[in-house]
Amino acid sequence: MVDASNRVSAVIAALTKIREHVTALDDATDVSTSAYNRWIGMLDGSADSDWKSLELDDDEILAGEYLMHLDAAIAFLEVHQKT
Repeated sequence: MVDASNRVSAVIAALTKIREHVTALDDATDVSTSAYNRWIGMLDGSADSDWKSLELDDDEILAGEYLMHLDAAIAFLEVHQKT
């Protein structure tokens, strides 16, 4: 079984890579949220928390908005990991 801290670290790394890709796009470009939601889903079982609340409801959002969600999720997970 994967250690909870390692799983959170892996999701942070994956979201960081997604962020790198989205950063290269124009802010007005529609971007699929499926990869983001798939990685957030990988957090299930890593801690007693409602990870579903971090998932994005829309199938596509503008790249500029997506970056805000990525930054917020990464920051949240980094703080969560330290506790």
